[in-house]
Amino acid sequence: MIPAAPDGKSRWFLRYALGILLGAFVAGSALAGPVPLPPAPARPDASSGPTRVTVTAWFADILKIDSAAQTFAVNMVLVMRWRDSALAGGGVPARKFALADIWSPRWLATNSAGSLENSLPEIAVVTDDGSAVYRQRILGSFTQAMNLRRFPFDSETFRINLVIPGYRPEDVELIPDPDAVKTGIAKAVGRTKNLSLQDWDITDLSARPKPYQVVPGTEIAGYEIAFTAARKPHHYLLKVILPLVLIVIMSWAVFWIDPTLGTTQISVAITSMLTLIAYRFAVGAEVPKLPYLTLLDSFILLGSILVFLSLIEVMITTRLSLNNRIKTARSIDRHSRWVFPLVFVILTTLIVVF
Repeated sequence: MIPAAPDGKSRWFLRYALGILLGAFVAGSALAGPVPLPPAPARPDASSGPTRVTVTAWFADILKIDSAAQTFAVNMVLVMRWRDSALAGGGVPARKFALADIWSPRWLATNSAGSLENSLPEIAVVTDDGSAVYRQRILGSFTQAMNLRRFPFDSETFRINLVIPGYRPEDVELIPDPDAVKTGIAKAVGRTKNLSLQDWDITDLSARPKPYQVVPGTEIAGYEIAFTAARKPHHYLLKVILPLVLIVIMSWAVFWIDPTLGTTQISVAITSMLTLIAYRFAVGAEVPKLPYLTLLDSFILLGSILVFLSLIEVMITTRLSLNNRIKTARSIDRHSRWVFPLVFVILTTLIVVF
């Protein structure tokens, strides 16, 4: 049996009841207000000066340096130590606390190239005297603007910038761990002997306090961990520069071909020119789109200009040969045999030196 539809009075009563319930819910929510959050743990001994946090960094591996993307990837262990008198006592040699339950230097990397992988739990080990130790293994990529003017004979200092959000340098003092320095880790930063990185040599490691400027006049506590690396040029010397030199020398073969064989001369010059252009595109993928010429760019440009000039020389001597001025054409070829190599050597030396 189908129930009867509610009449007008019933519909009015339902609407009235729903309105009262809705109004009571909104009024109750407004009176209750926002749910209060638990207070954040206070900075240790805030009244007696800045909280000192010592830092030790260890590069377990430097995985990659990408010049084109302006990034580098590392596998690093980070150790931070501080003292919190509020955690002293307890009669237990070592206790573990979640970082959310105590004050800790919740660091952040300002130049990370994406999310970082932290493989250790976010905890601190606290001893009976209140000394806290935080350890974390960090795996990820960081951005680094590189100066590639001397590429592929360049070197660069790669930096990891850590900050403690919410604290100024006078609140939290980040310094290299003196105990790590005493144990032989110079500057409180070290690395394993064998790294995955094959095309760079690590020449120096450093670490220092470095406040981070949010806006002019406002700084937050910061710390810089850095390593200096020099690129190994062997790959470019053997697989790029040496073949380019041979291509340029090949273009000079036209000066030993008789001017009457103009077609052969032009074929050699054009082949050399096209090969240099192909090399230019291949090398361009190794670096970003820069507003300046790298050393390798300058070398390739020099080779391209000389090959193009050899093509112009061939066209001139061929024209002279067709006009029965073979003696003049051969004289130009003889002079070009030493002028072109001499110019190439002088300009290459200037490019490398300056």
